Amino acid sequence: MTTGARIPAGEQPPTLAEWADQQLRDSILQGDFGPGDTLVISTLAEQLGLSATPLREALRKLAAEGLVVLQSHGSARVAEVDLQEANEIYELRLILEPMALERAVAAGNAGYRQRVEETWNSLTTEQIAPASLHATFHRALLSTCDSAWLLQLTTMLSDRAGLMMTIQLPDRPSNYKTAEAHRTLMELATAGDAAGAATELRRHLSTTLAALHAVLSGPSRGPD
Repeated sequence: MTTGARIPAGEQPPTLAEWADQQLRDSILQGDFGPGDTLVISTLAEQLGLSATPLREALRKLAAEGLVVLQSHGSARVAEVDLQEANEIYELRLILEPMALERAVAAGNAGYRQRVEETWNSLTTEQIAPASLHATFHRALLSTCDSAWLLQLTTMLSDRAGLMMTIQLPDRPSNYKTAEAHRTLMELATAGDAAGAATELRRHLSTTLAALHAVLSGPSRGPD
């Protein structure tokens, strides 16, 4: 996280807490803070140019979603991950996320298709796209889901899974390209193939879980 960051003019969300939430969320998912790292409110307040109140609210929200763990004395720490949690999260994602995507694609209009294509295009700027752009693409895929609860749950699970991937799989195969790994999802969603997109997402999530499982259960795994 850049020291001295300030809210850009004209880009304020409805509340300072929401802006703080997004800044902290992006920093965690991009690996700027590692598992177990302490997040001190006074330090974050100075870096972001905010008071402690919106930061506390943002940290409470992140804690409710499992990205941080609240501690005493005005601090929190980035959550850690383990194999059991990975299995539980992906078990839920495999059930809920394809359902949400199928509903989103079925309800999608021209604006939805443009948004999905644009966020996928952002993945092409680097071979390994930043975690924040990856998360933005997946959110765009689900953005027109007609169930607020389903959308909220899938977003929360996706962010927690994103933290796992940032922590445990920092190195991809040399030929891995984020955009290509998501091309079929983009093409099916923009073509309006709701069932096909849901099937492809199940395959995509299953492949990711297998890779994460191999790392978390492998002989080189570090201590929890």
